[in-house]
Amino acid sequence: MSRLSYAGAPAEGAAPRREAQPAGTRQARALMDHMGWIVAAGVVGAGFGALVAFSEPPQYRAQALVQVEGRDGGVRNVAQTQGVAGFDAGLLKSRAVVGPVVERLRLDITAQPLRAPLVGALVDRFSTPGNVRGTWPASQGYAWGGERLVIDTMTVPEDLVDQPLLFETRRDGAYRLFNQDTLLLEGRVGETASGNGVTLRVDRIEAAAGTRFALTRHDLARTAESVRRGLQVESEGAQASAGFGGTPAQPGGTVRVSWQYPDRQLAAELVNGVTRAYIDGQTTKRREDAAGTLAFLSNELPRVQAELTRAEEALTRYRARTGSLAPSRDAQSFLNNSMEYQRQIAGLRLERTRLLQRFTAEANEVRMVDSQIQQMTRERAEIDARMQSLSTSERESVALTRDVKVAEDMYMTLRSKVEQLSLMLSDSSSQLRVIDAAIAPVTPVGIGTWPFASVGALLGLCLGVAGVNLRQRLRPSVASAADAEERLGMAMLGDIAFSNEQAELERQIETKRRLGIAAGFTLPTEARLGWPEPGTEVIDADTAAAPEDDHARAERLLRQGLHDQFLLARRAPHSLAVEGLRTLRAALHFALRDAPNCVVAVTSPASGAGKTFTAVNLAVLFAEAGQRVLLIDADLRRGRVADWFDQPVEPGLAEVLAGRAAIADAVRPSVVSGLFLLNRGAAPANPSELLMLPALAETLRLCAGRFDLVLVDTPPVLAVADATLVANLAGSTLVVVRADVTAAGQVDDTLKRLAHANARLAGGILNGVMPRRSNRSDFNTINPYLGMPLPVPQSKHLALEKAEAPRRS
Repeated sequence: MSRLSYAGAPAEGAAPRREAQPAGTRQARALMDHMGWIVAAGVVGAGFGALVAFSEPPQYRAQALVQVEGRDGGVRNVAQTQGVAGFDAGLLKSRAVVGPVVERLRLDITAQPLRAPLVGALVDRFSTPGNVRGTWPASQGYAWGGERLVIDTMTVPEDLVDQPLLFETRRDGAYRLFNQDTLLLEGRVGETASGNGVTLRVDRIEAAAGTRFALTRHDLARTAESVRRGLQVESEGAQASAGFGGTPAQPGGTVRVSWQYPDRQLAAELVNGVTRAYIDGQTTKRREDAAGTLAFLSNELPRVQAELTRAEEALTRYRARTGSLAPSRDAQSFLNNSMEYQRQIAGLRLERTRLLQRFTAEANEVRMVDSQIQQMTRERAEIDARMQSLSTSERESVALTRDVKVAEDMYMTLRSKVEQLSLMLSDSSSQLRVIDAAIAPVTPVGIGTWPFASVGALLGLCLGVAGVNLRQRLRPSVASAADAEERLGMAMLGDIAFSNEQAELERQIETKRRLGIAAGFTLPTEARLGWPEPGTEVIDADTAAAPEDDHARAERLLRQGLHDQFLLARRAPHSLAVEGLRTLRAALHFALRDAPNCVVAVTSPASGAGKTFTAVNLAVLFAEAGQRVLLIDADLRRGRVADWFDQPVEPGLAEVLAGRAAIADAVRPSVVSGLFLLNRGAAPANPSELLMLPALAETLRLCAGRFDLVLVDTPPVLAVADATLVANLAGSTLVVVRADVTAAGQVDDTLKRLAHANARLAGGILNGVMPRRSNRSDFNTINPYLGMPLPVPQSKHLALEKAEAPRRS
């Protein structure tokens, strides 16, 4: 890119440059400046999260407490493994237990009222079941709280399983059922209706006519599986050790069964139903096991009694033959050990016989008992081997005595167990007892609103930060003077703070233009005296004959239609924006010393940057400083300089360049002493062609010879080529950039076009700087120094009020 020359700048390469800011610092400043938007995004996200939390249907958890009693309730074997069956959580959660309860409670049939997105669910959250709010005329059949539909029977074809059907209520208990737009059937409450393979019986409708429901018949197996997964079984108590997946609990504890569901009444009914079904099933199974064991033991008891009789007879015959009554000490020791093993072997054989009634010989249960029998047999054989040290008579005595003792113990055990089982069959109680049955819960459970709101706020903050970063990347605007100098290499002469007073003045100008109020008054012929001589003011002949005071001058200007109602530099001379313009005036004053002429072109990359505001008020400040200033409106298309001074646009620059008016007739005075105007004139059909005529260069040369400063308000550079035509002839060019609006790419393209036009760039000015967190220290430095509040807008013309001030004092 061609380099631009800067007025008053040091030699090439000697211009001081600001230290480059790290990218993270610029990003942090951008986040600080847009903190309000980021916080607002977080608040919106938190609100949306809370709305989502409230729109979700509440969940209720019903709980039941079951006690597992530790009394003897059955027989697994008759040796050493007697005990009670514990609480099997896996069995309680099985489909065999859950499925019938789900089918009885009709959980495989759901009827969901159609609600308006978010709002409908939120309204329903605070409604009372059964208290129907009704439907709004324009609610399209949405439900608004309290609606309920009770279905007794519903069967559908296979292709409609798990498919939501549209149920529409009508007056007097009538209803219609649709599959999308196809009518399936019509019916009434309490009657069974059929049609198109669908059978439906509705018990109760609690909804206004016109309310619609999504009625779905779910697959029973999948519904039961879903319920089974949702059931929670937890063991409690010091002796309870619950196991999931089928591990039995130890007797003597308590078990808590719970389930979570939106319908609190159904939740309680399901928990109670599952608990009762499990207890009834366990009781039935225990009685069946006891009956089978009793039948088995009753069959075995005669055989064991016969074995006892034979053993006793054999022992009696041995004692009669040998006369031995008691074994020796060694024989007694062997007898006790052998009896213990023999007793266990007999019990295991009895258990094996019982198992063979239910399993084959290859079953794991039977093989385990066989393994135990073999182990006991080997250990008993070792004892028998050590008994060889006894005499033959002692060995025979020990064997016979052992047979009698074992047979006697087995017989007594079987008799005792038969009596216990007989009592068990006559007892209808169970070892499982419900301590606390489930009741319909009142308070919903869940993670609450705050987690949703917190997550929403976090997401909102993240989106806010991402939005700021995305905006900076997609349209990187100029945020500060330092930013412009660093990123674009353009010297900035200062910045102008945003002014609320100026915004109000521009609204007044726009209102006046929109209402079509005529601009100013036509100056009398004697007031248009042509070119002002140095040190003189354009006045009429009568005023020139006699000196006038300030009040007389203000009244004369008002009669001529000249006022400062729309000039910020006059209405609020102590505002921050005007102080910024004074800083620009000082910088431009020194920059013009090296300029080839006193013509300054004021332009901007695009419209809305505030170039006209800058040119007008800068001209006022230079005139107040005692210089003769001519303000030219070279925006022949949309120039608005005349509106600021409330003057007509004709004759103006367009007429001068076209040769239809003399420059002396087109230049007119303003309310500011020393400031003259050359308005744009009537909008021509060929503005660019007029500006390319030699008349423009001649006009600027003549004006530069008659005035101390000529400010030319030009169109935006990127909009039309007019600005570059003027900038080529001007001694200096000033580029106005709007803070946070003008994109950095626009400024860069503007500098390229000005460089191609051989323009001499004086520098840039940053307009409309808003007080932000990142630049608050700058404003905090200026405000205390000024030491006065911003002036209150006044209704009278400032020129007249200044003239009346000495008289009031």
